[in-house]
Amino acid sequence: MNHLLVLGGGTAAISAAHAAVERGWRVSVVHTGLPLGGCCLNVGCVPSKYLIRAAERVHHARHPLYPGLEGVPMPVDVRALFEGQRNKVAELRKRNYLDPLPQVEGLDLIEGFGTLVDARTVAVGDRRISGDAVLIATGSSPWTPDLPGMESVDVLTNETLFDLEALPKSVLVLGGGYIALEMAQMMHRLGTEVTLIQRSAHVMSNQPAELGETLAGFFEAEGLQVVCGTSLERIENIGSGVRIHLRQGEQTRSFEAEALFSGLGRKGNTDGLGLDRVGIETAGRGFIRVNEKLETTVPGVYACGDVLGGHLLVYTASYEAEQVVSQLSGESAPPLHEEEIPWVVFTDPQVAGIGLDAATARKRGLEIEEAVLPVNRWPRFSTLGEDRGFLKLIRDVNTDCLVGARALCPEGGDLMTELGWILRKRIPMREVAGSLAPYLTLSEGIQKCAGRFQDRG
Repeated sequence: MNHLLVLGGGTAAISAAHAAVERGWRVSVVHTGLPLGGCCLNVGCVPSKYLIRAAERVHHARHPLYPGLEGVPMPVDVRALFEGQRNKVAELRKRNYLDPLPQVEGLDLIEGFGTLVDARTVAVGDRRISGDAVLIATGSSPWTPDLPGMESVDVLTNETLFDLEALPKSVLVLGGGYIALEMAQMMHRLGTEVTLIQRSAHVMSNQPAELGETLAGFFEAEGLQVVCGTSLERIENIGSGVRIHLRQGEQTRSFEAEALFSGLGRKGNTDGLGLDRVGIETAGRGFIRVNEKLETTVPGVYACGDVLGGHLLVYTASYEAEQVVSQLSGESAPPLHEEEIPWVVFTDPQVAGIGLDAATARKRGLEIEEAVLPVNRWPRFSTLGEDRGFLKLIRDVNTDCLVGARALCPEGGDLMTELGWILRKRIPMREVAGSLAPYLTLSEGIQKCAGRFQDRG
């Protein structure tokens, strides 16, 4: 029986373990650090979305869209709310990991820090475990810059925020990506005064400016302060909180708050794994280099999930885990195509996308056309008086097929699966425009937006 050694205990590691056991492999999973379930369950997707949804309820109670409804204050018991979040995480961990995994025949769960002795052997304390292949799926963790004074303050991250019993009265949020944006809006809606500080010219710097600038405008309309185009210089502990000094253009500025939250990026969890000892190469902040088969620079040692950097998405981690095990079992395993990966930022409204943006499509030589459906022309939302955002579809003029989409609208993430099928199956926009979509549904927006291509003749 083949034996797979897996380092890690998160989504990628456990997905690989299940896939291997189903194919008749024996699997040893060596894990430490975060509890089983890894980042997504314990300090990422699950607790953050729990609190984001709670914060939405609070916000919309205070700011109803309908005339005749009076906004009402909604007191928030942060201690009880955060305890509820932790209970939900514990419930899901027990149901999905702690109870079922020990019952899986052929799966051995080993608690401890695993290091590579060679390309087929892992050491856990004094124990040596050998197998036919090794998969590194140790995930990632928050990265904070080495700024002068940073060591003098306690920096909140996604790994510490959810353990709080009370939120700070004010917070400086560093970063303009997924984590920073989601946590900034959530904390503000639960009563914290938030200043978000971004290095680039706009938040979501890897996306078109219209997305980041529009979202920042929505944030500012709610009362958050968004400061972009900055260069961080130093951090100062002022006793009652923290002061950050930065440059913005030619101007020197400083901002103060009770606490500091860093959402500036991630680093690969590779310290101490013995990668140098066996010759496995890393890049950037400790992320492992792999080829198209997800094999490291040492044959027989594979890696997948967040430890690669790149996508940093739970569903791509699962896909990559299946890909590795399929290849080890002699099965075909199509790689992920970057253009087919949907993504969502769970702000309100949400930001979501799939495929190419317009600028990238043009750089690739495509003749494209864009169609935009504003939220206030979308029956589902216009009936509510909601007017924030839009859906944009980008098509190849020569084929009439979708090459990309971007949404900045309520529940925009729920559009991406349908748009993904349209993109992958190359369904012409004229067919999408001519399809039947139930009135006042979310997906009706796709049909109506596609119809805007046809309206141009």
